[in-house]
Amino acid sequence: MKVLESSLAYRSSLYAARWSMAATRCSLVGRFFIALVRVLARVFGDSRVFGNRHEGTRPLERTGHPVSVLIISRPYLWLRGALKRGPVGRAVRSAGPAMAESRFHGWGWLVVAGGGIFALGLGRLALLLARGVTTIDDTGLVASAAGLRLITPILLIVVGVVVASAAPRLGAATRGSVVIRSVWAVGGFRGAARGGMPAAASWRSALVGPLGVGVLLACAAGVMAGLTYGSGPITVAAVAAVVIVLLVLFWRPEAMLLVVAAFPWLDWAARRTLGGLGPAWDDALLILAVVVLLWSVVVVGSWRLWTVPIALPTLLALAAAVGSVVVRDVPGDVAAFALRVLFQPLLFYFLGFLFPKNKRWVKWTVVAFLMVSVALALHGLFQYVTHAPMPARWVDVSETGIGTRAYSVIGNPNGLGAFLLLGALVSLAMALARGLRRAQRVAMAVIFVILAGGVAVTFSRGAWLGLGAGVVALLLMAYRRYIAPLVAVGVVGWFVAPATFTNRLTFAFSPAYITKSMAAGRLYTWKLALGHIAEHPWFGVGLGTFGGTSAITFGYGRLWVDNFYLQLGAEGGLLLLVLFLWILLRAAKGLVRGHGRTHDPYLRALTAGTFGAFIAVAVANATASVWETLVVGVGFWFLTGLATSAALHEEASETVGAEAAPPPVSTPDSGPLPVRSGHPNGNGKGTL
Repeated sequence: MKVLESSLAYRSSLYAARWSMAATRCSLVGRFFIALVRVLARVFGDSRVFGNRHEGTRPLERTGHPVSVLIISRPYLWLRGALKRGPVGRAVRSAGPAMAESRFHGWGWLVVAGGGIFALGLGRLALLLARGVTTIDDTGLVASAAGLRLITPILLIVVGVVVASAAPRLGAATRGSVVIRSVWAVGGFRGAARGGMPAAASWRSALVGPLGVGVLLACAAGVMAGLTYGSGPITVAAVAAVVIVLLVLFWRPEAMLLVVAAFPWLDWAARRTLGGLGPAWDDALLILAVVVLLWSVVVVGSWRLWTVPIALPTLLALAAAVGSVVVRDVPGDVAAFALRVLFQPLLFYFLGFLFPKNKRWVKWTVVAFLMVSVALALHGLFQYVTHAPMPARWVDVSETGIGTRAYSVIGNPNGLGAFLLLGALVSLAMALARGLRRAQRVAMAVIFVILAGGVAVTFSRGAWLGLGAGVVALLLMAYRRYIAPLVAVGVVGWFVAPATFTNRLTFAFSPAYITKSMAAGRLYTWKLALGHIAEHPWFGVGLGTFGGTSAITFGYGRLWVDNFYLQLGAEGGLLLLVLFLWILLRAAKGLVRGHGRTHDPYLRALTAGTFGAFIAVAVANATASVWETLVVGVGFWFLTGLATSAALHEEASETVGAEAAPPPVSTPDSGPLPVRSGHPNGNGKGTL
């Protein structure tokens, strides 16, 4: 920072800014506009549409809500009370402390894993001895060194014994490893991970209870997998993994936040390993998330349901979308597809907002989200360095300096750039926050550099413009002292940046690009979209029938609008567009309200960074419909809901995760309280 402050560009920019402010305050015109801004600020601040004074959420109560909310809240509260007092609720609440006090809660899972590996080795060894080791497989070919086949099961047995017997030392070594300490530094956690294994003298007592049951089940699964032919072991291991994940989710519903945070890589893995079931895996995830949420808020009673800021505009937008497909007689399959593209990602806002959480779980979720983003950015940088193949249409024939555009597992450079914007703005906000630990701020600064590099090598002009708009929004919201240095960095950066990047940006304003775009490019499709809006202003030409994922999939055309707002207005009409903009406004107001309500440095940085990311992705959608990219829509809405809820529900979340803790109680008059996208491969189209 001292180097920057002593530079000529910084001092010149600072002097110019001070001179402009002084001249503005002294001139009659300047004083008029300053007074106008002050008056408009009060007017908009008191407005229910644009102000955030009336923004907030309340827990669902029996009274004090509109009738539309009471229709949901009263049955929910009755069912919640009945199940909590019933045998199921009592059993679940008593099992929680027992599990927390058991050895399995610490590093006992290493003993369970060791037992499963040991049993797998024994089962495989028994299978080989029973079948004989003279043949390679069922074809009857004789092996040249048949005895070598015994090495694998013997190694599994040895590894299983070592892992199970050395669990306490492995746990201590893991807690002290560089990887774990780095993760704790990124999350800003204090202290060390808790939980451990008993001493050697208490092994017999340790194997009694949940840990012993876990070891027996792992051994049974291991033996079954070892005695199974072909791909049987993989199937058994997959089933065991699913069972373990389900047990963890129902024991700790907050863990679902980590699953959604890792969505991009889970989506990539599921679509490549589940065959025909891959495209529907996110539907299963949503259903599972809803079930786990109801389990936690109705049966366990560890968390409460709250009113959601975007619920009303979302329902109205859904009604307008249905009206569009009905009025324009859109075929059923096309209508269902288009509705899922638009509204299913919005459900992840509700998941991030409603799922039980406390500050610790929020930190872990943010860490997981950032680690996923870093992995995508590093993969994209690797693609750029190695010149990974890409379609020729992603760049103009005159842009010979671009060897490739990074796209990672998302499969689209605009989608990758938009997703990396989310983590980049959050990490930047935390790197600038003065209330966080120095190690955490340094780690966040490193993450921001990596993610910004990933955004750069996508060569997505929309993502670049979004990054600039997001940084400005972030600084205006929380870090105004850095605005002058930002201007200096921008001026200097423009002259020191490689010509490949600056030429890519300036080419969009060149006569050659404008001519091509008017003939068969963005400007041409934007003109078509405006024409459709003028001809069909209320319900559009029919949702999913012009210029988007649904239209291309069902053969309505081959041109992408590459502007989400114009596309939505042309397909669904101005009514749907206005309602969607209302959803965005309510979501943004929730972030602003949360930032002003909380005094926790971490949550203030999180809400400020998420607000910057919100603006960045919203701007990026003006040049490409990246909300139709699966992982972008999920990440955008989930992160927004998570940050808003964490700030607005800060007081209520303090007891979440504490075993046997009573649910928080709030009063209605306490003031403002705190999809699958439908694309077959999860990729939105459109390149910039």
